[in-house]
Amino acid sequence: MIQLAASGIRAAWEPSSGHLPLLEIGGAPVLWAAPWRGDTDVQSDAAIPYVDRRLGGTFVCAPFGRDDVDDGPPHGACANAPWHLHRAAPASLTAGRALARGHITATLALRDEHPVLYQTHVLELDAPTTFAHHPIVPLAGGGRLSGNPRASLTFAAEAPVLEQGARAEGWIHGLRDYPTGLAEDFATLVHAPGLAWTAVARAAEDDTIIMLKRAEQLPATNLWLSNGARSGMWRAARGLLGIEDAICAGAEGFAAALGESRVGAEGVPTALPPGRHAIVHAIVRVPGRHDIAGVTLAPDRATFDTGGAPVTIPFDGGHFA
Repeated sequence: MIQLAASGIRAAWEPSSGHLPLLEIGGAPVLWAAPWRGDTDVQSDAAIPYVDRRLGGTFVCAPFGRDDVDDGPPHGACANAPWHLHRAAPASLTAGRALARGHITATLALRDEHPVLYQTHVLELDAPTTFAHHPIVPLAGGGRLSGNPRASLTFAAEAPVLEQGARAEGWIHGLRDYPTGLAEDFATLVHAPGLAWTAVARAAEDDTIIMLKRAEQLPATNLWLSNGARSGMWRAARGLLGIEDAICAGAEGFAAALGESRVGAEGVPTALPPGRHAIVHAIVRVPGRHDIAGVTLAPDRATFDTGGAPVTIPFDGGHFA
């Protein structure tokens, strides 16, 4: 495990899988790591995809979800196989690995007193692929979502709490509040180009976790709601919210992303074309529960419009330049 730390923030990254199972900001856990990561029976069961055995924190997917084109593992080699560490410093690292359709290089960085995980992923592709971040946020006491989606879609799910196959401008009814009962559900937000965000105000933790992206790079955000409805080892998956900024076809798979899909029908791309792509992303934690209505970046700070007093944090605005 590679440990990263700066004043007020620490993280740990696992070279064997590319997962970052630990992220603490201001002393508070931001991401969830599966308790079965330490279960020898689960870890020795080759029938379980490696991405599920090592499920932790955040990782990247290329392609996202099931690979019904190249018949690769779910979420691609970058979530299931070792990475090569190129450089490690106390507060940053760079690593890479081959993909079925090219190569990926990741740079993760922390900064003193910045409550932010900065991520840049450079993909060199020789064929189209989908791509996503896959952070998993624990909500011990529930939470409420905010953000700036242009539209939202729902898909068929194992234990839905939302209307399946629905579409709405903005937020689908019921999606903003995390379910209190058993749930295994999936929705996709579609964003207009520009700076986009999805945030969750966590009740028990009394904080707000914010995902920032450029929507012209990652026009979709997949929301995975997992609250105790699955069997086996997944019974431990309670109060989990995946906020998965992506370029993909939602839950429809890789083949749909390369063809026709409901997300594509919204007028946004669903796969990265061949060539070089430098994708930037940030995970932010701020104290207190807030509905985030706007985000303004300056060279040295980020300001979040909450509908009341704005919240300002130290932030490297050049990350999204």
